[in-house]
Amino acid sequence: MEILALIILTIGSLASLKSRKLGIFACIFASLLVFKLNSFLAMIVLIAILNLASLTLLKWKSHLTLPILMLIATLHAFQSNDLAVLIVCLIVSSVPTYVLIFLSNGLKPETAVKYITFMVLATVLMILGLINMDNFIGQLLFIIGLALEVGIAPLHLWVPDVFEEGDATSVSVIASLAKFVPFLIAFRFLNINTLTFILLYALSVTSMFVGNIGALTSKKPERILAYSTIANMGYVTSTLTAMNPIGFAGAFIQLLANSFGKIGYFTALKDGANRVQTYILSFSLIGIPPLLGFWGKFFIITSLLQSNLIPLAIILIINSAISIPYYIRLANMYERGKNLLVSAIVTVCVIASLIIYPTPIYEGVINWIH
Repeated sequence: MEILALIILTIGSLASLKSRKLGIFACIFASLLVFKLNSFLAMIVLIAILNLASLTLLKWKSHLTLPILMLIATLHAFQSNDLAVLIVCLIVSSVPTYVLIFLSNGLKPETAVKYITFMVLATVLMILGLINMDNFIGQLLFIIGLALEVGIAPLHLWVPDVFEEGDATSVSVIASLAKFVPFLIAFRFLNINTLTFILLYALSVTSMFVGNIGALTSKKPERILAYSTIANMGYVTSTLTAMNPIGFAGAFIQLLANSFGKIGYFTALKDGANRVQTYILSFSLIGIPPLLGFWGKFFIITSLLQSNLIPLAIILIINSAISIPYYIRLANMYERGKNLLVSAIVTVCVIASLIIYPTPIYEGVINWIH
């Protein structure tokens, strides 16, 4: 089935030169052909489809297979325990973002080079760390690589510039689908000892405060979304200090909420969105119950409390409160648009953020753990 999927993907890539719709359908069919999806993995498929749909707003056509390649790598990573396979999945899920960001209109060449340099360095450090995970140096290299890869403060220097200058739809892929595999590998292979615990604790706290304070002091929606992503990476990183199943579930639900929020907001930069939509996206990212973002933070906080990490749980709650003003301000920055595709993408992101019964998703993550 894998060979058939690759054949269909190749045909879809060629078909996309003539017809975008044929390329899209071929890519989606190929990606789903070889995987058995639970509710959680189905949500990742939805994220990839939204990424693909938003990229059709761009003029150049050679991008169509890139998010699907990332999707296949992500799904395969969730269904494999082999280190070599996971390293390949990490590379395949990361490299397409280089192309997406390099082809962004208006992006300064030095910013594109900075992004690719950081990403290559991050991947190399993560791989070196994985093959030396039995000692502290290997764990340190992996954590540094992870922080560079997903944008955890203080190793977040590429995030604000790339998010501001890059094309909104290309950036939405980086802010959503590209985040899953690095954290998946971290949950699978990172060994937590006293030193790594202290480092991860410090990184999560730093990323929360740097992200939220940076967003509070930013005026452009792109930079607000950039710093919001940095804060969200801090929330997810905090679960690595607890390393328990409910924390894993919370981390990936938070990644889902972050993905739908960022895809919705970045796509809306193309044409706009109505206030009801933007407020729902903001409320989910804040963590207002019973929206999807609330459940991510709820499970994360519960996991921290179960591990007796009460100060870290309090810091997370404080940072969620800090985020309220800038998310409300962000929601008011958008005006209603007329593009039907943009409206459809934003609407799907809003509907996904309205999920108030996360049990199937939670069980999907827990089943993956076991």
